[in-house]
Amino acid sequence: MTQEAPLQSRFFVRMGGNGWMVYDRERKGPAVIGTDLAANLTKDQAERACRILNGLKHK
Repeated sequence: MTQEAPLQSRFFVRMGGNGWMVYDRERKGPAVIGTDLAANLTKDQAERACRILNGLKHK
């Protein structure tokens, strides 16, 4: 039996220098939404943006 590592989402929420951010594993930095960085957010804003970027339904 082969065990595969679970796939990691491209985007995840983490603490930034000033508040919360959505981290982009491909960019190796804050996610970009339009022309803005997804940084310096409240935790709720970051979680909402992360769900949208990962293509999940809103809660």
